[in-house]
Amino acid sequence: MGIVSKVCFFTLFILVEVQAFSAEALPRKRLGKKSFIQKQERGEIQNIATPQELYDLAQKYSDRKPGSASYRRAWKHWCVEAISAIRYDLSQNLPYPADKSKFEHLFYNLGVAADNGVMPSFEDRSARSGYALEFFNRSRDLADLFFDLYNPMYNFSDTWTEAIVDSPMLKYNDRREKSFKVISLGGGPAYDFVAVALASAFSANGRTIGHHIEGKIFDYETGWSDLVEAMGHSSRRALNQPKMNCEWGGKCDITRSLTDANNENLNVEIYDCQVIICQYCIAENAQLLRESNFIFFKELFQKAAPNTCFILSETTPRLWSEFYELIKTNIPEIQVDFYKSGRQMLLVKKHVDYETSLSKEDGLKLIEFERIAKDHEKKIKLGWERQSMKVKGV
Repeated sequence: MGIVSKVCFFTLFILVEVQAFSAEALPRKRLGKKSFIQKQERGEIQNIATPQELYDLAQKYSDRKPGSASYRRAWKHWCVEAISAIRYDLSQNLPYPADKSKFEHLFYNLGVAADNGVMPSFEDRSARSGYALEFFNRSRDLADLFFDLYNPMYNFSDTWTEAIVDSPMLKYNDRREKSFKVISLGGGPAYDFVAVALASAFSANGRTIGHHIEGKIFDYETGWSDLVEAMGHSSRRALNQPKMNCEWGGKCDITRSLTDANNENLNVEIYDCQVIICQYCIAENAQLLRESNFIFFKELFQKAAPNTCFILSETTPRLWSEFYELIKTNIPEIQVDFYKSGRQMLLVKKHVDYETSLSKEDGLKLIEFERIAKDHEKKIKLGWERQSMKVKGV
């Protein structure tokens, strides 16, 4: 090998080593023992329920009274089994294999994004596959919200209770012909659809004739489209619900007007849907949302038809006071509820003669959310930054 070749080879070797070191040195959130990817690597994924077993289990629980302790235990057990079945099916049909390391970097960056209000990149397809396998708790949390309407521990407004309890998510009606349409904003890889499918399948006691449920998933990252389709197929197969349909709706940008080119597909879907869900993409877009004066949500709330339900979920309630002010000033016909500690803001659009109000309990929560927002702002101004987890020997 000549001198020039040796120099080129050595330079290439150094570049590869530096790139490998740089990738490994990036902050990341390490996966724990309960991670599905970790369990899959160790060969610990087993005893997955079949569609028939899930049906039999739902039938077994069909005589329990909604809201009772036995009903809540039954739902919890069935939901865990059903999610395991959907996740396993998805793991066998991913459009691209998951990369644990790349997902860990994305996992860390999601936390940074929530802190700073700047959206992270979902460009890497292997990281997206990891995300799709790991965060099914988001489906579980949303599905639990629906069933907590029966739970005497929680107080919801009559407006919200009536809107959801009478929906196909909680009430089986074999005469319903029109499909129940759910729109998911920032919804890749379709966890919101999975939550609705879980609730509806359990409420139908496993009947395969179930309801016509149509999920439309919109997201800024168009790379989610193949995973959305895969998640829809896995949910239908695992739950044996052929009438449930999940589709990629197109690109969506919640920081721009509905009339923006990025939102043209969404803009035509708003008028005939029953539920609009936006989970875990508000805090990471806080800066641009404020700069735009929340124009997207203002127009969304204004254009939605009466009786449309909205579910906004976040890891922090810091922005809810700003959303409440937006509603009170511009769209007062919307009823507002907060769920549990405030991770979910629940809205129902009523008719124009309706005026929004808060219960005494939710009013106190709103004051607390304002305090949390101010404390966080001070912390960021003082230079606080999220730290990656330290690992011995690394």
